[in-house]
Amino acid sequence: MSAQRFRVRFRKGERVRYISHLDVLRYWERAIRRAELPLAYSQGFTPHPKLAFAGPLPLGFTAAAEIVDVTLDERVDIGEFERRLRPETSGDLRLMSVAEVPLSSPPPQSALLWADYTFDLPGLPLDDACARIGDFLARPEFPWTEERREKERTYDLRAAVATLSAQPLDGGVRVSARLQASTDFMARPEQLAAALFPGADAVNYARTALILDEVSPARDLWRRRGRFIE
Repeated sequence: MSAQRFRVRFRKGERVRYISHLDVLRYWERAIRRAELPLAYSQGFTPHPKLAFAGPLPLGFTAAAEIVDVTLDERVDIGEFERRLRPETSGDLRLMSVAEVPLSSPPPQSALLWADYTFDLPGLPLDDACARIGDFLARPEFPWTEERREKERTYDLRAAVATLSAQPLDGGVRVSARLQASTDFMARPEQLAAALFPGADAVNYARTALILDEVSPARDLWRRRGRFIE
């Protein structure tokens, strides 16, 4: 029976940018087992570790703060959990932080709202990038057709972008964007790059943050009662 749940944030570095999501899952299962932590498993003929990720990272991306929820079948002090697990993680898949979350909390995939990304555009002048970004942000909508695996989908790319900016980078620019990443729709930075900077060679894709609809007792109380109560 599940007894406890920890939310682990971890980085995915340059050397492992091309390993798959399944490989990352196996890595964390092995690390937790080496740490001799009581990882919980599902029931049935083929038990699976109770590890829940917030949105698989696309192949070729690095990341600064990915999220995996780890469910245990015995309670462990949070300091002990981190002390035992941290040495079992490598520099390119390094544990960054740990927090305990209620067992009743929705899985991180269900709670995911937004994701922050960066990508680089070598050789593109900053003024040009800022002009294209300004034009995009000023538009009420931006219909875009994405082709993937011989399938097409058309959507409003503008509605999927919360923030967008560019900063100078040696020999080009770095674009930062906050994109929709909910269960209804997950926007991809490669499509944003293709739409705004056609013909440019975008490189160094990175996911820098994941924004969840975190549990807030005060907010939940306000929603139930219509006001905050001391």
